[in-house]
Amino acid sequence: MTELKEPSTAPAKDRRNTLLLALVVLLLISNVVLLYLWFQKKDQAMAATDQVTAVTSEKENVTRLLEDMLAQYDTLSTTNDQLRTGMDSLQKQIVTLMDKVKRGNYDLHKAKKEAETLRKIMKGYVVTIDSLNQVNQALMAENVTTKQQLGEVTGQKQALETKSAEQQALIQKGSVLTATGMTAGGLFVRNNGKQVDTDRSSKAEMIKCCFTLGENRITTAGKKTLYMRIIGPDGSVLPAQEQTNRFFFDGVEGEFSAKRDVDYQNAPVDVCVFWTATGPLTGGQYKVDVYEGGMAVGHATFNLK
Repeated sequence: MTELKEPSTAPAKDRRNTLLLALVVLLLISNVVLLYLWFQKKDQAMAATDQVTAVTSEKENVTRLLEDMLAQYDTLSTTNDQLRTGMDSLQKQIVTLMDKVKRGNYDLHKAKKEAETLRKIMKGYVVTIDSLNQVNQALMAENVTTKQQLGEVTGQKQALETKSAEQQALIQKGSVLTATGMTAGGLFVRNNGKQVDTDRSSKAEMIKCCFTLGENRITTAGKKTLYMRIIGPDGSVLPAQEQTNRFFFDGVEGEFSAKRDVDYQNAPVDVCVFWTATGPLTGGQYKVDVYEGGMAVGHATFNLK
């Protein structure tokens, strides 16, 4: 009887081991590939993050630059219309560029170049305005100096005018004629033409005032017009024979009773001025004032009975 042999299990076991080894190797390879892919994705993510960070930082830098330019713009001030127009246009360009950068739809490299260009233009305006301000300050300082000098000149002129006015006043005061020995009284005329003094109002036909003009070396020599005012007891001025009998004296205008021209040569001269009555005189006190050049020369009084 033939003996049956069991089939050998060795080859099957070897195949299983081979498959298991192949599976392990495949798993190792897949893990290596997955690990490689994971590191690659991680590097890409980190690169993307770095890129985003760089872009954000660049965006912030450009935005900050534009904001600083706007802040500097607010500090600039000028009255020059041409500069003001250019600065307003520059401000609009800065605002427009900053809006584009903040929205993120504009090339940052291009935006940075434009911002640098605008900053250079801004610096030009700063230098120009600073130069104009320095010129204006210099002009203001010069104007102040000129005003001070003008004030000094004006003050000197006023001082000279005041001094001149004072000198003129002294000269005018010193040139006033002065009468000495002034007397006044009534007269009547006899049939033979002789004038006789009287203190009776019923007889008085004339009033005579006599005096001596003293020596005065300051006044101008030549014709001097003497005006006599006679004020009667009732306070009225005795009228002159001339129709135009008004003159200025002591700063006012009034009437005179009689006048006389005298040739004065800076030396003492005796003078008499006469007034002729046109009607009877009244009793009482009479006041006589004599003027020359609007200034009082002398004063006298007398009474008629």
